[in-house]
Amino acid sequence: MHFDVVKEFLEDIGADWTEIEGEIHLDPEVFYEVWKYIGQPDLHTYVIEDEVVEPGSYDPPEMKYTEAKPIKIKKVYFETLDGKRIVTDYSEFQRMVKERGS
Repeated sequence: MHFDVVKEFLEDIGADWTEIEGEIHLDPEVFYEVWKYIGQPDLHTYVIEDEVVEPGSYDPPEMKYTEAKPIKIKKVYFETLDGKRIVTDYSEFQRMVKERGS
């Protein structure tokens, strides 16, 4: 299925999406609906690294945060036939699949 079909479906259900570096990021619930709509294509995962800043760790004279811890965030995605990645948060998607019994 091409992204144009996915885009049309998103418009039909009134869903928002964000495009970041060629990837289409969706809320987990919307991702689930799209995934079901196009026939549950194979899913793949990847991990991104980010930092979480500890509350109260901003140092005004230095103009930076003094305490930040690295975290890893797992993402799940499928690709359209024209190579667009449709992405969401892995843990939220897994929770939704369990709740809906798919």
